[in-house]
Amino acid sequence: MTQLPYTHAPLERAELLRGKDDEVRALTMDAKARFLPVWKETHAVDERQHAMSFGPDILTRINVETVCVIFLGLAEGAPWFALAFAPEDEPPATGAAGFAGLRDIWVHTEEAFASRLVYARAMAIWHQNHPHCSRCGAKTVSTEAGHSRTCSACGHRSFPRTDPAVIMLITHGDQCLLGRKAEWRPGQFSTIAGFVEPGESIEHSVRREVAEETGVVVGAVRYMASQPWPFPSSLMLGFRGEALSTEIRRDSDELEDCRWFTKDEVLAAESGPGTLLLPHRSSISRWLIEGWRDEAP
Repeated sequence: MTQLPYTHAPLERAELLRGKDDEVRALTMDAKARFLPVWKETHAVDERQHAMSFGPDILTRINVETVCVIFLGLAEGAPWFALAFAPEDEPPATGAAGFAGLRDIWVHTEEAFASRLVYARAMAIWHQNHPHCSRCGAKTVSTEAGHSRTCSACGHRSFPRTDPAVIMLITHGDQCLLGRKAEWRPGQFSTIAGFVEPGESIEHSVRREVAEETGVVVGAVRYMASQPWPFPSSLMLGFRGEALSTEIRRDSDELEDCRWFTKDEVLAAESGPGTLLLPHRSSISRWLIEGWRDEAP
């Protein structure tokens, strides 16, 4: 199976540098430094809609007092940073042609670079969503090179969070179970997914989510792979599961439709009008479906 998008990460996170403010500040002025702007959860692009990174001269074109500078790590002899712009600000004057969403530009983006964009996006969203202390409500400030926020009143520190979610392809013989939500494009189906709840193992979460949404009982569960998915802050844990039952009792609040599809139907997906439409090519859901589809009988 091919490697999942957003999981190519040849970047040394260099976490020991995060508490060394002077060293990190010096890295921002390194001639090799690269900066990834994030504004309204979108990324800077050129005229061809290709994602861009910038050298340290970008710091002379922006108001660094209102931008959160986040040290991402080291790669290819260069320090990498995210620039998290406030969403209420005007489009930052970066020199880019515009800003675009990651899923729209992924097809044009080299995999290692896409992984850095995911990292930058996840960190920027976390900073955007945590301007106040969860204990006392006072304002927080970015600390540890952007990897924590500290309360200006009580000193409480908070750290970036990732929400674990399970996503699973459930099979029964030559069929797989796929569902769709009402807001998706017509004809699109995907694997079942849901968040892991407190005090729950991920295997139990797989079985619970499938049973709640579809009524199908799942037996054996096998872990396949994981994928960072900062839309806004998830880590998708991918599984294959074997169904012990096939009767569907759909939760209409969760799914507009849910069906069993044969391998032939999946093989014919997206071949013409009215056929099954699969999830976005950058998603682990698509990866799970195609991996099963391409298995030898």
